[in-house]
Amino acid sequence: MRHAFFLGGLIGFMLTAVAGLLSERPGEVVFRDAAIGCVVSAFLFRWFWSVVVKAFIEAAHLHRQQAAAAAQAGSEGSAPASNSPAAKP
Repeated sequence: MRHAFFLGGLIGFMLTAVAGLLSERPGEVVFRDAAIGCVVSAFLFRWFWSVVVKAFIEAAHLHRQQAAAAAQAGSEGSAPASNSPAAKP
């Protein structure tokens, strides 16, 4: 998570600084805005990264549940024919 925080800060700083320089604003204002953009985008990246990690964990958990259900269904399918509903009169 630390890497996402730093990466978000770097991206936010760079985008804000480039936008400020391209709009020909004074250097002090560009640096202030870039610092604010750095903090804001760092927290946004951190939040987004936590959402992505939770989604991966949920998907892995769902995959494990499906694999366990498929394994259980496979073991039930090899049961003797006398237990199947079609064999009952």
